Amino acid sequence: MDTLYSLAMEQTHLTSVQANILIHMQSALQFSADISRNQVCICVQGKNPDMVVVMNSVRPSYSTEAMTFSSGEISLMEEFPLAGNVFLTGKKIVGRKELQIGRIVAVTAYPLFDSAGAIFGAVCFISSSLKQQQILTDTGYLALQVPLTDEPYRSLRVQDGMIVLDSVGRIIYANDIASDLCFVLDKETVEKEAVIGRALIHMPLVEKVMETRRPAYGEEAAGELTLSAWCMPILFHGRVARVILIMTDVTAIREKERQILVKDSVIKEIHHRVKNNLNNIAGILRMQARRSQCAETKTVLRKTVSRILGISQIHDILARQSGENVDWDVLLDRLCHLSITNLTAARVTLVRGRDQKKILINAEKAVTLAIAVNELIHNAIEHGFADLEEGCLEAGWSREKDSLHVYIRNNGHLLPDTFSDQRYDLGLQIVRTLVETELGGRFRFSNEDGKVAAHVWCPLASMEVK
Repeated sequence: MDTLYSLAMEQTHLTSVQANILIHMQSALQFSADISRNQVCICVQGKNPDMVVVMNSVRPSYSTEAMTFSSGEISLMEEFPLAGNVFLTGKKIVGRKELQIGRIVAVTAYPLFDSAGAIFGAVCFISSSLKQQQILTDTGYLALQVPLTDEPYRSLRVQDGMIVLDSVGRIIYANDIASDLCFVLDKETVEKEAVIGRALIHMPLVEKVMETRRPAYGEEAAGELTLSAWCMPILFHGRVARVILIMTDVTAIREKERQILVKDSVIKEIHHRVKNNLNNIAGILRMQARRSQCAETKTVLRKTVSRILGISQIHDILARQSGENVDWDVLLDRLCHLSITNLTAARVTLVRGRDQKKILINAEKAVTLAIAVNELIHNAIEHGFADLEEGCLEAGWSREKDSLHVYIRNNGHLLPDTFSDQRYDLGLQIVRTLVETELGGRFRFSNEDGKVAAHVWCPLASMEVK
C-alpha cells in the first residue's frame, strides 16, 4: 500500500478518492517544485481539526537547502494559519510564515478540490526568501492539476533556460538563460524586457505541443548554436492554459559527438583495412602451401594461415561495431567455426558454453586472448582429432569470481601419461606466454574426465569493460 495513502487513512478524514488524487499528483510534484523554484508541500486537515498534516513535500531538484517541512509532519493549525485560511475560503492565499525567531519565508497557498468540488487540502509553495514570482507558483499549481500518466517529467538543471507561455503562445516568464537564448532565436528582440509578451515565432515545437496537447522533444538550430528543447503543455479544463519550454545549449555536446563519430568512422576504416591486409597475406600463404612439395611446410603454412585469419576476425568485428570493445562470445564463435572449417576433414560437433550475461572486453586484450584460444582450438583439432572421422569440441567461457574462465575440451586422443608442461610444443608455449605474461592469468592443460582440456583464467578487472 502507498505510504501516502496509509498516512491519509491514519491521520486524516480524507476519502479514498481524495487520497488517490494526492497519489496521482505525486508524479508532478517534483516538476512543480522545479519550475516554481520553491519547496512544495501538500497539507490537509488532520483528524483533529486543529491540526495540519503535511502529506508530501519536495524541494527543487537543484536545491541543497534544508527542507522547511517534511512528509508526515504534523503541526497546530495556529502555527500554519495560511493553510487554515485556504481550508476555510477555498481561495489562493499569499503571505509569510515565521519558522523560527528571525527567519521568515514567503508562502503562497492554493486550494485542492476533489471531483465533487469539495476542498480537501492545500498546496503550499514556500520560498527560502521573502520573494516569490506568482507566475511561477501559479504555473506550478496548474501543473499539479492534470499530471502526466504515461510520459516522464524532465527535471530542471541549473544550466537550463525556462520559458512559460500563456494559452496563445506569448512569453509570460523567461529566466536569464532563456532570455539570452531567445535573442539567438529571434534577432528582432533587442532588450531583455522585450522578451516578455512576445511569441516564439521560430519554434515549431511549441505549435506542435499546442495542437497535440502532449509533451514533445526536439532540437533547434540557431546559427552556430544547437538547442535541445523539451516542451510541455499544462492543461486546465481540457484546454492548454500554459506551456513550459525548457531549453539547453547543447552545441558543445553535439560537436563532441560529431568528433567521436568521425573518429569512430576512421577507426572502423583502419580495422577494415587491417582485416583486408591480413586476408591478403593469408591468401598468399595459402598459394605457397599449395605449391609446396613438403608436407611439413604445408602443415606449418596452414597453421600460420589460421592464426592470421583468427586475428583478422577480431578486426572484422571491430570494423562492424562502435567503440574499441569486443563481444567475446561472438569472437569465440567465429574462431571455432573458422578453425573447424579450415583445419580438419573430420566431422566435428561443436558444443558452446557461455555465461548468462554477455561480456565486452578491451580490444587489445581481446587480440591477445583470441590468439591464445585460437592456438588451443588448433591444438584440439589437429592433435585430438588426428586420423579420426569425428569428434566433439567443447568451447566456452564463464565468470568465476574475479576471473574470466575460458575452456577448450575435446574427446579425441588423450595426452600420454608422460606428458608434462616441459614438453609443450610451440603452440602451447605461445599460449602460456600470452596468458601468464601478457594477460596476467593462469593456464592449465591436462586430461580431464576422459577428455583433453585446456583452461585459461584471466583477471576480469583488466579484461572486462563495464
